[in-house]
Amino acid sequence: MATVTNWIDHLSASEVQGSVYPGVGSEGVLVIIAILIWVGWHVISSKQEDGKMNEIVRKRPSSNDWKSNITDG
Repeated sequence: MATVTNWIDHLSASEVQGSVYPGVGSEGVLVIIAILIWVGWHVISSKQEDGKMNEIVRKRPSSNDWKSNITDG
């Protein structure tokens, strides 16, 4: 196994010149995918929370309902 003493010379040598790690150049695509997943997560969670809030509004709980302490499930 060879020991590297100068990384600049080693990485710019013609026999090893190229990618230092796998997936070089795919970072931009991965960032775009991550942003799409992040936005999608927020859209889905917002719709779910709106649905739950609409269900609570439909039940029209009164200000004294908390006294009975009966849960839905």
